[in-house]
Amino acid sequence: MIWNETPTTNNQPAEIVLGQSDFFSGESNGGNNDPTAQTLFWCYGVHWDGARFWVADTGNRRVLMWDGLPKTNGQAADLILGQDDFETRDENGGDEPDATSMRWPHGIAIWCGRLCVSDAGNNRIMIWNDIPRRNNQPCDFVLGQPDVNHVDHNQSNYFPIAAGLNMPYGIAAVGDWLIAADTASSRLVAWHKNDNESGAAARLLAGQPTFQDKGDNRWQLPVRDSMSWPYGLYAKDDILVIADSGNSRALLWRVSDEVKQINHR
Repeated sequence: MIWNETPTTNNQPAEIVLGQSDFFSGESNGGNNDPTAQTLFWCYGVHWDGARFWVADTGNRRVLMWDGLPKTNGQAADLILGQDDFETRDENGGDEPDATSMRWPHGIAIWCGRLCVSDAGNNRIMIWNDIPRRNNQPCDFVLGQPDVNHVDHNQSNYFPIAAGLNMPYGIAAVGDWLIAADTASSRLVAWHKNDNESGAAARLLAGQPTFQDKGDNRWQLPVRDSMSWPYGLYAKDDILVIADSGNSRALLWRVSDEVKQINHR
């Protein structure tokens, strides 16, 4: 649902709906098994980059893009990632994981000109060095896995590692940094813009004492700097907002100037 301006009254109606032909319908994929360019199924993440509108169509294992802000109800998407066409919805495109396929995409962010998609079901973040211009364009590299063909959580380790992820849902860009909610490890991890190859280790950590630790609230009661299944992330200037879902709260953190100015290891 899209409001053309920030709502100023309670329960203010939206102007535009996507995924349905009107505001009175609600079935996934319009009540059909197969999707189209106009339908959605359990859509999760959305992102407006100032020129394009992105939706993580999670249940259809794809990301949709509209050039400009959509103007009409049920408007068809202009571009698709994660599937060969608008009419298929198979996990990983019905084949082995690769640089085009997705399994439960959730978060979307633009990081120093790169498109980033948190592919939670494949325990990775897919990154395109430039905004994709063609359907099902392969990503350039992934974070959380050594390459585009591996998908095991924590890179097949029981405990987390700096280069691994376990069901990452939310992502956000703050300056030179890409921050990810590594949801099943109850932590935040971050990469610098120079980390531009598959398998790069995260440089920054929050929510756990070391990169090898996990556990909701560090296996204790919640405190100011602990998390339990962080899901959504949103960044505005130097403020990062985390939906700390397991603790039924939202955390607001200020990203320090020292962190923002780091530009080398």
